[in-house]
Amino acid sequence: MFKDKVIKNQSLGKKILYAMLAVVSIMLLLAVLIFMFTMKGIDRMQTESNRELNRTIGRLSSDYMSEETMRLMQDKAVEKATIADGIFSEFENCVCTAARVAEQIYNHPEDYAPRPVALPDASKEGELTIQVLYSAKTDPEDPAIQKELALIGNVQDTLMAINANQDIMVSIYVATESGFMVQADYIPAEKYDENGDLMPLEAKERPWYRGAAVLKRPYFTPVTKDAHTPRLGIMCGAPVFKDGKLMAVAGAGMYLENMEELVEGIDVGTTGFACIMNRDGQILFSTAKKGTLAAVTDAADLRRSEDRALAQVAMNASIGFKGVNLINIDGVPSYVAFAPMKTVGWSLFVVLPQEEVEAPTKRLLSNMESMTDESMDENRRQIENATWMLLGLFGVAVAMAIWISIRLSKDIVHPIQVLTEKVKAIEGDTLDFTWDLSTGDETQQLAESFGSMTQRMNEYIEDIQTITAEKERVGAELSLAQRIQAAMLPNIFPPFPERKEIDIYASMDPAKEVGGDFYDYFFIDDDHLGLVIADVSGKGIAAALFMTISKITLQNFATQIMSPAEILRKTNEMICANNPADMFVTVWIGVLELSTGKLTASNAGHEYPIVKLPGKDYEVVKDRHDFVVGGLEDEIYEDYELQLQPGSKLFLYTDGLPEAKTKGGPKNMFGMERMVDTLNGNPDASPEQTLKAMNEAVEAFVQDAEQFDDLTMLCLEYRG
Repeated sequence: MFKDKVIKNQSLGKKILYAMLAVVSIMLLLAVLIFMFTMKGIDRMQTESNRELNRTIGRLSSDYMSEETMRLMQDKAVEKATIADGIFSEFENCVCTAARVAEQIYNHPEDYAPRPVALPDASKEGELTIQVLYSAKTDPEDPAIQKELALIGNVQDTLMAINANQDIMVSIYVATESGFMVQADYIPAEKYDENGDLMPLEAKERPWYRGAAVLKRPYFTPVTKDAHTPRLGIMCGAPVFKDGKLMAVAGAGMYLENMEELVEGIDVGTTGFACIMNRDGQILFSTAKKGTLAAVTDAADLRRSEDRALAQVAMNASIGFKGVNLINIDGVPSYVAFAPMKTVGWSLFVVLPQEEVEAPTKRLLSNMESMTDESMDENRRQIENATWMLLGLFGVAVAMAIWISIRLSKDIVHPIQVLTEKVKAIEGDTLDFTWDLSTGDETQQLAESFGSMTQRMNEYIEDIQTITAEKERVGAELSLAQRIQAAMLPNIFPPFPERKEIDIYASMDPAKEVGGDFYDYFFIDDDHLGLVIADVSGKGIAAALFMTISKITLQNFATQIMSPAEILRKTNEMICANNPADMFVTVWIGVLELSTGKLTASNAGHEYPIVKLPGKDYEVVKDRHDFVVGGLEDEIYEDYELQLQPGSKLFLYTDGLPEAKTKGGPKNMFGMERMVDTLNGNPDASPEQTLKAMNEAVEAFVQDAEQFDDLTMLCLEYRG
């Protein structure tokens, strides 16, 4: 009451001044509060934006480093494997050259004069010499032996020339069936024992001799100890024939120090290493001092390792594949690149721990986080300073309001009111902010800051909308690809209602939108039904495209009434002729003669078929497995036959069925035993009921685990 009485007693000018002071005070106070709240909001948004940016950069950097590392490691493995293979290939060519010269001498003796070959001369140790060694079972005085030695002595110039020009070669020789060996090397003294007696040499018992004689082609031995020194080496033998009869074996030996030097010279970062594995899955050379991939005596076969991922890599390497995998090596996640050395059947491995690959990304993220924290701290200090500045201006404005006119007061308050309204309007999806007033003070700066902020937020929203639209477009295309792929497979059941001799049902559930599995059935003529089930390497779009080519090619050749093996051979030739992606497909194909029940089939690396004969349970048919289609050119496939009786059933599937996994690791798979038990749970079920029961069993087993591979099945009932 007292305040009201005092105000009433004031002049009109003072009332206006008091009102102006009140308005200015309230508006400035509101502006300060709005500024503080807005700045805090901006601070939170910048903090989250920086964190998201760091996560995105980290993910992209990690992906790039992984891809680049895998590419470089694969290139390095192929390069070094090619170098090593070139050494062995040149070595093999030298042995084959000696064998061809010896074969020429045996087949055309009339063209050569007798040439003697002396016994080893110990005084010429370290000098390249030619000498003859005898088996303990051979009589050097036998005229026939002397005659053959004088003839084959004509090979000594070739042996000397080859050894003199090959740094990698220890010795080269021609060993005969009659029991002597002509040899060129640098260690004649090693042929004598401690008593000075010449030691016999049983060349025909050596692995290089036996391997070449049995295989009738060049043969590399496993790594073994040299006959005259304790050093490790490898030998190669090539047979020599006369009119189809084995007369001798040309051979040579080389020490393997150059292989050790090659492995040790491979640069694989600071913690990586390289190694060489032989065709039996054993590590021969390695720069790893310990662990699974270290070179040790009596090394285990990696293909039989309990670590299934490592065993699979070793298996792929042993059959001549190349690739890069991320697996655990002795508990350490590591990238493993491998490439074949085709001449000897070995493989070269390059291993680099994943931690070393990701170390630059971690350092980058750490530096970015530090920079971000410093930037945010600086922003907070600037906001705090601006807040104190506004508070100071508030006091100055109150003092100046005493002598500022009402008009000037209005000019000051109006922009703040406009800014307040625009700030309040910024909520939800409404991010439009425009500022047309020009005040030249803090209000103008604040408005420009808001304008810049809303512009950046609008750009961010537009980017999100663009990404979302692209994702929806890709999803629509994948959905269309899925429908196209499903339409390519026979999907009308029963497929041949007019044919009472058979009943067929099949299904294909891809692990992704599209898959690489497929099945097919078609009549070749009125009495022959073609059956196909196949699994393309890989998944997704690439596998689906390869699946389409493989399916069309197989059906095209099948309609020409070829045998299954011939269909596979022709298909393999066509795919290998243009397969830059090195993809392959496992195929089981059969032709059923409906009038007799005879099923002629061929298997290109696919799963075993399962057959039920009348009155019996389902049983796995462990048929012959030839190589996959698209893997090797000139591959030969073979047919086999099964006799189906009326009431017999044939169940075909891809590896996605037995390898279906539940949670808990790779050992928890559906497996062959559970699959056969499911089939025998209702052996009299129709093909459709059989596949539905199998699907229910798989779903109950995997529960909510993500589908790992395409799941494809086909069941045929032969009624006769």
